[in-house]
Formats: sequence, C-alpha cells, structure tokens
Amino acid sequence: MDAKAKDSRALKAETRRLFVEAVDSLHRSGTGDVVFGGMVDQDAVAVEAVAGAGNDLLSSLIVSTGRGLGGRAMTEGTPQLTRDYGIDPFITHHYDEAVLGEGIQVLIAVPTLRGGEVTGMVYCGHRKGYGAAAPQTSDLVKRVRQLSIDLGQLGQPRPREEQVEPERLYSDLESSSREALRRTYAELRSIRSGVDENEMRERLTVVENRLADILSGHNSELFPNLTPTVSLSPRETDILSHVALGWSNARIAEGLGLRESTVKSYLNTAMVKLSAGTRHEAVSIARSAGALP
Repeated sequence: MDAKAKDSRALKAETRRLFVEAVDSLHRSGTGDVVFGGMVDQDAVAVEAVAGAGNDLLSSLIVSTGRGLGGRAMTEGTPQLTRDYGIDPFITHHYDEAVLGEGIQVLIAVPTLRGGEVTGMVYCGHRKGYGAAAPQTSDLVKRVRQLSIDLGQLGQPRPREEQVEPERLYSDLESSSREALRRTYAELRSIRSGVDENEMRERLTVVENRLADILSGHNSELFPNLTPTVSLSPRETDILSHVALGWSNARIAEGLGLRESTVKSYLNTAMVKLSAGTRHEAVSIARSAGALP
C-alpha cells in the first residue's frame, strides 16, 4: 500500500471516529431519542453511526440525494425538520420502514459542511411530539456545526488568512433612524412579494439591498461579494424582517397574504438554521450573520 492510499484510509478512519463520537454524545446528552448519521459518499449518505435505536434497520440505511428528509437537506445544504414524519407530504417516504420502525415522530436532519459542500449528515429523531423536541434543536445544530469544524481540520491544516475589516458606513445613524429604515425594509419586502412584474420586482430588490447596506454599514463598492454566514430563503427573510418589528404571526400572515400556519413553519425552519431558541434570538443571530439588516 502506497503512502497516499495509507493516508486516505487513516483520514477515513478518523472521520468515522469523529462521527461516532458525535452521535453517541448527542444521544447521551438527551438531544434525541435516536441519533444516527454518516458521511456523504457518491451522492449518498451511508449511515454508520447509530445511538438509541431498538433495531438494526437504521444502521444499514443509505440515503440518496433528494430522497427523504436527509436527501432534501443534502440538496439544499441546510437543516431540515419534519414535525410528523409519518404524514409529512413534503418529503418522500423511501425510508419509512427504518424511521417509523423506531417510533420516530419528529425528525431533524442537519448536514455537516465544508466550504459550502455537504460532507455528511446527522439525524436526530424524537419519539415524542414537537413541543417536547423543539428545545433540543438549537443545541443539535450548534453541535453539528462544531462537528463540521472538527471534520474540516482533518488532513492538512489551512493557512490562516488575514481578515480585512470592511469600511463601516453610516455609523452615525441614530437608533430611531435605524428602526425607521428597518420598517421601510420590511414594508418593501412585503410589497415585492405581491408584485408579479419582473422588472418592478428587480427594482424593488435593488432598493432593499441598498437599505440593507445602509443598516449593516457595508460598503458595496469596496466589498461587493459580502455574503451572509447563514443562508435564509426569501420567505424566511420576509418573516424575520417582520418579527423584528414586533409583529405577531397572525399580523405577519395578514400582511404577507399567507396562512398563519405557513408563517409558523417558515419561522421554525429559520430558527433551526440559526440555532435560535426564540423568535427574537433568531432576529439577533440573523443580523449578526449578515442575513438580516
């Protein structure tokens, strides 16, 4: 066996060790009733670490891209959540035998990432309802993020890059002015969501981005490629921008022309992505991450 093949095997073994340790730790700490996961190999996740299972079905599971909750998480590169796995119409049910065989009702799939690429998947299953499972989601996402960091440090270390501090603009804005601009930003997003004409939507988007730059202090001319560290969908951003104004779910639903249950769904998904325990914490984290002005 040559040195390259030997290093590859050692890296694979160390990767598996980290995954097994993470899955066992999540289960021991009560983050989930059943925790399992594995690395991505040829566009599929081969589950090789399981904790808390009552049978062996999960240990032989191979999840393909686009199939099941984990397949959707692989495709989108973001955490995915289903409150009632057995009847969720928005996921495929290719793996019902293994998942429902464990009595899992709430399932969360969180990808490990490296450079924006999905490298693995951690699943956390709860046999109880969402109300009891929800407090665990924030800790789960945080710990999987740490696992991503640990996995990324395997192999050759990356050189440390000097961080350039963007030029801050509009630092003299008073708090009342910022709040007025945030209300304007949220109102613009609400208007744009109801506009069908593409040219008008694009013009409104330009104004929204300009407001976001003013609020965040980002100089778009010097740093045009500034990107958020957390990726929110347009609807999740709509919802959070109105939560930031203190609006209730019912008022947001009325303002955006959505069902209140739809608003709750988008808000819950955003909170999972942001590792937030409350709606107000989600706003704060989204602003810190550059996903919300």
